[in-house]
Amino acid sequence: MTRPADYRPNCGPTAIAAIIDWGVDDVMEAYREQWRPGARWQGSSRLDKLIKTATRLGFTFREEQAGGTLERWIDRNAIPGRKYLIRTGGHFMALVDGKVIDQLGDDRLSELRRKRVTHAYFLKVAS
Repeated sequence: MTRPADYRPNCGPTAIAAIIDWGVDDVMEAYREQWRPGARWQGSSRLDKLIKTATRLGFTFREEQAGGTLERWIDRNAIPGRKYLIRTGGHFMALVDGKVIDQLGDDRLSELRRKRVTHAYFLKVAS
């Protein structure tokens, strides 16, 4: 698979942006302000820092049971209407309105369906 010309390793900020309905650059700027990763940072991120950045922005995520392939996890665990941050190995993606979103596209389940879900979080909606 070839990568698009504007590819950056910013799957974490892209996933958070899709979930909270912000721009990717805005999420990356918030992450950059909080963690100061350096001038050449392209978006590579850690799970704990993504969650803390989202919390600082006013969004709360709750951990969900992980395990199995992405396709099976969605079938068995995903609740319609919830927005999820999912990690498969070192890759982050969002599940929003039944679509798997990452920095390479907004409907990537067919390409990522066999990846193992190692972590899953859902966006807790304020009551």
